[in-house]
Amino acid sequence: MKVMAFARIGVRQKDGSADPKSHIAPGDLCEVSDKTLAGFYPVTYPTARGAKTRWVPELTGFLCNQNAYGGLSYPAPGYPSATVKSGGCGVCAAVNAIGALCGRQVPVREMRDAAVRCGARVSGGTDMRRLTAELCRQYGLACAVSGDVSALTAHLKAGGVAICNTAGRGMFSTGGHYVTALGLLDGRLCIADPGMYPGKYNSPRRRAAVGVSGDLVLASPATLDADCAGRYPRYYLLSRK
Repeated sequence: MKVMAFARIGVRQKDGSADPKSHIAPGDLCEVSDKTLAGFYPVTYPTARGAKTRWVPELTGFLCNQNAYGGLSYPAPGYPSATVKSGGCGVCAAVNAIGALCGRQVPVREMRDAAVRCGARVSGGTDMRRLTAELCRQYGLACAVSGDVSALTAHLKAGGVAICNTAGRGMFSTGGHYVTALGLLDGRLCIADPGMYPGKYNSPRRRAAVGVSGDLVLASPATLDADCAGRYPRYYLLSRK
């Protein structure tokens, strides 16, 4: 599974000991593999001397989080004071998707501007049909839409990513919300939730349904699909042409 690093990430040797001479840098496109029996995720990332593999105990530093952008305006009709933090989950979900798919760390301000320019910013949030059409134009991508979770899992297995349209049923949010399915990890969907905050998934219901590793969420396809019930399309399936 590929994922973009958005922060400097410390790494370890295979035996779990610290490797102070190595780190993952912001903007590195990383390949993350299933957790080892020792409890570490192998991460392969680029360096000046070629690809390098090190290990991390949790997946921290791999999320573009809307909560970091309370000072970046994202106004909409009826919401002149809105910001990316208050209404930009779609913007940050798109940044997470492009990072993993294209290996490009798009500045949130740039993605915000693209959403406004193409008319995707609406009073209810972000019109993802319009924003994904803009992403396809800018980055040479293809986008299909689906309401079928089996199509989602097949798409992820083939190397694509997906922006998922959750309905606010209490798992990923209590209101409409976009999250990004990055791939499959440890037998579950690996999801970047741009609305992540400390303790978000600590309630008994959420703890029973999902796992959290650092910034990323691990959930079964059924758990995600249930939270998208009532939305169409549920999944915006992005891939490189």
